Amino acid sequence: MNKMSIILSLLLVSLFTGLSLGQTDNNTSIIETGSTNESLPSNDTIDVNATQTAAGPNLNYIWSFTGIEIDPITMVLNQEGNELYGQAKYEPEGGKAWNADVLGSISENEVTLTLTAQKDKELVTTKMTGIYADDTIVGNFTQISGGKKVGSGNFSALWVSPEVSSYSPAIIEEPKVETPAVVEETATKNASAEQTAEPAKPVSRFVDIHQYADKVQTGVGDISGIPI
Repeated sequence: MNKMSIILSLLLVSLFTGLSLGQTDNNTSIIETGSTNESLPSNDTIDVNATQTAAGPNLNYIWSFTGIEIDPITMVLNQEGNELYGQAKYEPEGGKAWNADVLGSISENEVTLTLTAQKDKELVTTKMTGIYADDTIVGNFTQISGGKKVGSGNFSALWVSPEVSSYSPAIIEEPKVETPAVVEETATKNASAEQTAEPAKPVSRFVDIHQYADKVQTGVGDISGIPI
């Protein structure tokens, strides 16, 4: 009986005071990974299969858009998250240039852009929707001006430079308008010219006979040319 009591006492002591074989003294579990042992907190949950979400497309470039106008439109896009904004310009050969503001967004690979341009005296808005893939944007557009649809069709865009800071707007030649001072000066010159001009002599039906006195008095010469 004494031996059994001793054995039971030893078992109770080992249960309450001993450390389990699967734990260390800092309450961490031993996990074997490969050929090395790494200590991980036993109370923390770690997902070893977690993967990082891939970033969305980057459209922060200078682009060339074709299909909207006869010549390409150059556009610079700045991107902040899903928001897109920038400028555009059109510089045709032998035609009138214009500048525009651009606002849009991107969701996954779907791109939406709105271009607003002042063409001559008309405000024209072009809305573009397309798909981005392989460094290009392909889609369709609709144009409105004065509340009316003025154009539609397909477009494609290809980025041409990552240096967005190198973009510069088109140079627009403003029509020359004469100032009031120039108009007044021109009118004054015209009035002065009219005043200095010699007045035209009135036409008379009477003839001054004195200029034919020699022919009349001497009777020499042909007097048939003297008016009556």
